[in-house]
Amino acid sequence: MARPPVYDLVTAAGDYPPWDGPPRRTVVICSHMRSGSTLLGEALREAGGVGTALEYFHRGFRPTLQARWGAASLDDYVRAVHRHRTDPSGVLGVKLFWMDLEDLAHERDPEGQPPEGQRLATSTSADDYRRIFALVRDIFPNPTFVHLRRQDRVRQAVSHLTAIRTGLWRSIDGDEREASGPADYDYERIGRIIAAARRAHAHWAGLFAALGVQPYAITYEQLARDYQGTLGGLLRFLGAASGEAPPLRTRPQADAASEAMAIRFVKEDAARRA
Repeated sequence: MARPPVYDLVTAAGDYPPWDGPPRRTVVICSHMRSGSTLLGEALREAGGVGTALEYFHRGFRPTLQARWGAASLDDYVRAVHRHRTDPSGVLGVKLFWMDLEDLAHERDPEGQPPEGQRLATSTSADDYRRIFALVRDIFPNPTFVHLRRQDRVRQAVSHLTAIRTGLWRSIDGDEREASGPADYDYERIGRIIAAARRAHAHWAGLFAALGVQPYAITYEQLARDYQGTLGGLLRFLGAASGEAPPLRTRPQADAASEAMAIRFVKEDAARRA
């Protein structure tokens, strides 16, 4: 089977002219997987002036970029991200999942962090959240936070499970791929994915409260219902080069099979709880 094409924004074609030093500002999209963050990140890049928000610090994206930029350590990699992905106006765009922030905290302070996945929002104090962010503050200078979430957790989880099973994480014109396997139904795993999303967004809420910031809140459902109006408002808030929403090149991945899986989960979950 032919190797799938590399996502173009990960290649040198996605780099900006070299930037010297830390960015002047960072637009941080705080989200969770399968919430429309690829759509949002691409739209922000096309609008201009707010960087290219990718998962630079996600365990799936980072190795490819780290190898391409020859960055041996985290500090080397941070400097490379700042150099190659800060746009000419001085803005770095970053997409960040909660697990990415925990990974960075572990890397910077391995002895001071609980085991992966065991930090609970209900037992994490405001001081704990501030200590976590202090460990990574230099990575995201002068941050502006955007909180992107998906309200329908069941369909988010079904989308996540389908992407894991098929290997199809995005659908973009010119980036055609073949599924690596079938998307089989799995009640238990869908439930775990839903729980992980709840945990992640509870942590984001705790972090924002601890830092005393009010992020710009946006939902997947708003983007799906009114892409032009929703994105236009965000672009104007961020001070993008254009306040108009650019054309989409990403395509929805939901289909009849994923909808049937979501309905099956809802019915089975209700039956189990009865």
